[in-house]
Amino acid sequence: MTATKTIINRGIGLAICNLVLTHPTTASNPLTLYATSRSGSSLNLSSSNKDHQIIYRSLDISDSRSIVSLKNAIKEAGQPVDVVINNSGVNLDDQFSVENAHRTLDVNYRGTLAVCRALLPLMRPKTGRIVNLSSVGSSLKPFGPELQTRFRNVRTYDELESLALEFEYAVHNGTEADAGWPSQRAYSVSKACVNGLTSILAKENPDIAINCCCPGWVNTDMGNQVGKPPKTTEEGARIPVRLALGEIGNFSGRYWANDSIRSREDGKVQEW
Repeated sequence: MTATKTIINRGIGLAICNLVLTHPTTASNPLTLYATSRSGSSLNLSSSNKDHQIIYRSLDISDSRSIVSLKNAIKEAGQPVDVVINNSGVNLDDQFSVENAHRTLDVNYRGTLAVCRALLPLMRPKTGRIVNLSSVGSSLKPFGPELQTRFRNVRTYDELESLALEFEYAVHNGTEADAGWPSQRAYSVSKACVNGLTSILAKENPDIAINCCCPGWVNTDMGNQVGKPPKTTEEGARIPVRLALGEIGNFSGRYWANDSIRSREDGKVQEW
């Protein structure tokens, strides 16, 4: 039976693809790996298993037409989707502006949600898994008490979108601090929204294991924005690949991370 794995974007996504292709659970089982990026160019992936198929596709998760195109291609191939790993993301806080705050939420939060919604109908029930990459930046500690409560108790997409729009409104009016938002940290808000949408999706789809995770402080362009990262991309891939292919018990709708962003373990359920 051919398994379809859909990996979103590049950077740490490349390391995730390589680890998926060499993971013990895929070593002897043929799989079709959709390795996507905005350009759709080759990532020069290879596998020792001649039955593995690697397909490069263009995907811009902020563009609904691009998402539909990927969905249709997978659907026409006639294979159920076993795993979706949503890795695409941006951090534009070093050039913080109203426009970049909106862009960050559109890509990291709304784009991730759109991909999940598009591919869920194609997923294999009971064994399907979705992994959304979040961040230690999703921690609610810098948020005001009322916002913390609302994020932790979010139940619907309307409630989650209201939080996102309130943040954008506060940025537009320069009232972030007064409203309880972390100042000039659209990335943090977007990843808190990723954690929230993961919880909602998991409740709506009990037959699919849907989790999110922080890969740690990884040596990527994004990771280098805040210093010298201690972890390689291969080490950062361990938690998301565990959630995709490894033993996770019955957990769904949860946030996974190590106790430290420097740690090289393969993650556990954490509060955010």
